[in-house]
Amino acid sequence: MACIGERITTGGDMKHFLTIALLVVMGAGLVQAQEKTTKQETQVTIHHEKERNGFYTIRFGAWWPEDKEKEFSIGENIYDQTDANIEQSQALGLDFHFRRQMTHPMYFDVSAGAWYTSYAFDFKDAVGNFGEELETLDSWAVIIPVTIGVSVSPLPPENPLHPYAMVGLGAYVGITGQDKLLVSNQNRSDETEAYVRFGYFIGAGVDFLFADNFGVSLGAKYQFVEFKDALYTQQKDFTGLQATLGIAMTL
Repeated sequence: MACIGERITTGGDMKHFLTIALLVVMGAGLVQAQEKTTKQETQVTIHHEKERNGFYTIRFGAWWPEDKEKEFSIGENIYDQTDANIEQSQALGLDFHFRRQMTHPMYFDVSAGAWYTSYAFDFKDAVGNFGEELETLDSWAVIIPVTIGVSVSPLPPENPLHPYAMVGLGAYVGITGQDKLLVSNQNRSDETEAYVRFGYFIGAGVDFLFADNFGVSLGAKYQFVEFKDALYTQQKDFTGLQATLGIAMTL
């Protein structure tokens, strides 16, 4: 009878052991399945980031053209050493830039912008009364570059930092106007002209994404463009550096 009792006890221990082993196996299977699911989700996320293949940037900045405060001319009359009588604003504007990946690391670029500057010359203090008794002449200019180009961005698309170098060419539209004040009768006469010139640029920039599709953008372009005739702001050669800062968005 004692042997029978020992066999029953041994059989119960075996069932208990099998039950524990089964639970351990099931637990390991659940853990492995969870790890597999996590890896699959991670792979899907990485794949989504690699689909980032284009950038929009909107930036505000300044342009330093070659022609700036110097002598003043009207018609065939040129007045030099008149810097103290000239008030010229810095050329400020907006730049809209779109980059589309063609094949890594090459991008196709399209950009357009609008840059404004103003210019005022005080006749009375500089040269006294002049012909039609002009006292002041206020003028302005808006330069609208519309360009295409290519850029190289060496880092992979999923990287949050995107430095690039670019080159391009395009049309530069110059719209300029002036407002003359005639002292004799206090009348004002307005004149507006428009010019188109082709030019080119080289540049560089960097887009830093602190979210999946949003970040900041810094850019610099050196524009090469010279109009055939001087604008009313006394500027003809707009060759110079543009520096801009703004926001970047991805496709």
